Amino acid sequence: MNCHDALQQLDSARPDGSDWDAPELRDARRHLDNCHGCTTMMAQRHAWDRAFLETVANLAGAPPDGLETKIHASLRSHAPGHQPDVTTIAPEPTSQRNTRHQWLKGLVALVLLIGIGLAWQSRLAETESLTVEQLRNWPDARQFESVDDFEALAALPEWIESQGGPPVPAGWDPAWMRRPARGWPSRNTIAVTAFRVPLARKDSVSGLLLAVPIHDVAQVPTAHHATGSRPRYSRSGRFSTTAWTDNASGTVFVCLVAPGQFERLRRALVPRPV
Repeated sequence: MNCHDALQQLDSARPDGSDWDAPELRDARRHLDNCHGCTTMMAQRHAWDRAFLETVANLAGAPPDGLETKIHASLRSHAPGHQPDVTTIAPEPTSQRNTRHQWLKGLVALVLLIGIGLAWQSRLAETESLTVEQLRNWPDARQFESVDDFEALAALPEWIESQGGPPVPAGWDPAWMRRPARGWPSRNTIAVTAFRVPLARKDSVSGLLLAVPIHDVAQVPTAHHATGSRPRYSRSGRFSTTAWTDNASGTVFVCLVAPGQFERLRRALVPRPV
């Protein structure tokens, strides 16, 4: 039998040793007779047991050395008011916490108001009617260098062809449209298309054509064909512009060509006698 098992069995015996002769303790006692360490341990335990019994029997007597200190330390460690030495964080004052909550609520409300304002402004920009003057000068605002500035044209948003394609002015050949139509920023109803009208001797006139629904224009042009519209330069002077109203398709067209090219375009659009 090893020391652990022997001490475990002997601990279960009565403190006064009256049951040490029991058969179940015989092997443990035999180990105790041959083990000095276990003998010393049991003698110490018996001394503590006797001291405890004597203290209980005579409360006026002094406890053994060290017993009183151990008991008091144990009682203090288990006392309800005892708290370990740990670092505590003082609770935040209620007024400071409320102030911070109000500040956060105000910040959230401000962000929501800004978002609503931007959405309202964007919607207003989409529904506000345009003027012919804005349409004439629009390429200047978009930094178009010329009517052949395809890089600036490609930077425009895609135009959704909800009706199969952008409107084409009366008398214009759809084959003159050079590239897929692009869209007006923030306006999905306006189409911007590059065109090239062939002339005699393999020559041609290039330009940009804006197709705008009539209800998007504040005051529609009085001319009803490109040939009957008086050309005007854009604000930058880089474009010669004309505008007319096509009542059949419900569209206002704005044509932009390079300076000096409108007369050549007008002659190409005039029907030739058969």
